[in-house]
Amino acid sequence: MALQKIGVIGLGLMGGNICRRLLNAATFDVTVTDVDPAKAQELAGCGARAAASVDEVVQSCDIVAISLPNPAIVKDALLKESTRIAMKKGLVILDFSTLDATTSKDVSAALAANDVLYVDTPVSGGPAEAVKGALTIIIGARKDELPTAMPVLNALGTSIHFADARGAGSTIKLVNNVISLGNVLIAAEALVLGAKAGVDGGTMFRILQHCGARSLSLVKRFPKALKGNFTPGFMVDLAEKDLALALDMAHKMKVPMMMASLSHDIYLTASKSGRGTLDTSAVLQYLEEMNGIEVRGETEVVVNA
Repeated sequence: MALQKIGVIGLGLMGGNICRRLLNAATFDVTVTDVDPAKAQELAGCGARAAASVDEVVQSCDIVAISLPNPAIVKDALLKESTRIAMKKGLVILDFSTLDATTSKDVSAALAANDVLYVDTPVSGGPAEAVKGALTIIIGARKDELPTAMPVLNALGTSIHFADARGAGSTIKLVNNVISLGNVLIAAEALVLGAKAGVDGGTMFRILQHCGARSLSLVKRFPKALKGNFTPGFMVDLAEKDLALALDMAHKMKVPMMMASLSHDIYLTASKSGRGTLDTSAVLQYLEEMNGIEVRGETEVVVNA
């Protein structure tokens, strides 16, 4: 039986691990491309086929997954005349990027004219969840629209949700990020307060995970942060971009977003301080520097605390 031909465009932290997961599944013929040819060549060493361009990927594959940094890059990758000409009829594009709903709807409508199905499929979870196939996937479509894509979605996610309409997936992802990124900030600020008062960071974490302060952001981001490890899972610069997208949507609809606006300003300031490529939990480091204190300690996450 012939393997399903899958393309992956964008091989950063998320796209690269999405590709690795698909290769590990051993049920897909995977073709990849990136603006950095070295990333494509690295994955070619894992069993993928490196393509020279986006046009080559959309011409040779049945389903294409994309994971790109922002709306402008997505539009540039997919809406060029040469790319649209290269797209085979019936192609399905799953966009795992975090975008605004307007971009998702506009790209979907534009590509529908080429008989190409483009769907916003943003994810919750990071590179570690991607390579394990444990992402939460939020899909701007009905399930009956994507029968051929379900093997790919099932390989990548353990929690798959259909939002029924184009752009709805993107909107829900931005709402999620406003909440989760705010959680990171308030946790960092409160831990700095506790440390300034003389309490060990590990002690605070050990107890707080059993209290109302427990959140996914707390137990996922801060065990590493409290060891001074800010290796990126989700970068400060991407957090700033996502909050900017949410605020732009809010401004267009005249919805006040006071807390999200403050969150955006803090991530932007953290980025300007040189922490843009660090993990979002690096806001802790930024606040530590501001207050002249470090929050450190040994942590162990208790499941179902």
